[in-house]
Amino acid sequence: EIFFDGFESGISGWILTKATGANYWVASTTNPYQGSYYAQCQPMSTTEPASIMEKTISTSGYSNIKVNYYRRLVGLDIADEFKAKWFDGSAWQVLEQTGSNSANDAAYVYEEFTLPISADNNPNFKLRFECTAGAVSEFCRIDNVKVTSN
Repeated sequence: EIFFDGFESGISGWILTKATGANYWVASTTNPYQGSYYAQCQPMSTTEPASIMEKTISTSGYSNIKVNYYRRLVGLDIADEFKAKWFDGSAWQVLEQTGSNSANDAAYVYEEFTLPISADNNPNFKLRFECTAGAVSEFCRIDNVKVTSN
């Protein structure tokens, strides 16, 4: 295990940015996947990306990188967007995105990705979660983010 965050200590260490007028990602306790906390975004903005949570995680000395997390998207319609991305040192690569689809997860969904060789031994590796949603009833939730090597 290279990195793990269940957000039990909040979202410290993550870089948070947002569009003008949007809300930041926060640590919340309303509906965690596991433990007491998770990261949630209720951006209240349709400017894409409305809110970003990003973390640099060096994979130096590691190969066969995998990323997994639990996510719950609540009330996202086709005008909204959730994206999970990783940075290869020069460009952002999309792991998952809602695109023109709506999403309303009844429970947390487990996502796992095996990354290409460009993620191996990479001191500039980063993870990013983006949430764009305009209504008060629309949320993106993330818990138990993990980066591993085998």
